[in-house]
Amino acid sequence: MRNQRNFSLEFKRQVVVELLSGDSRHAQLCRRYNISPSLLYHWKKQYSRGKFNNEPTCEAALKDRVDKLERLLGRLTLENEFFKKGYS
Repeated sequence: MRNQRNFSLEFKRQVVVELLSGDSRHAQLCRRYNISPSLLYHWKKQYSRGKFNNEPTCEAALKDRVDKLERLLGRLTLENEFFKKGYS
């Protein structure tokens, strides 16, 4: 079984910035740093949401807000149904 590698936030940010700058292509970065394409995609998504101590993009920040509000709405709907049936 392979050991799981841990990458620092700085390394992840560096790789994603290099991808976004257009200096290197997706496949080149994956080969150079020996990472999977899905991992690079995941880092790019995290970067856009501001998870690497960077400013999130406007679109990603709004998506996070919508996701949180949808979870809250779902929880409140379940609570409402619970109390509506008289299980208080």
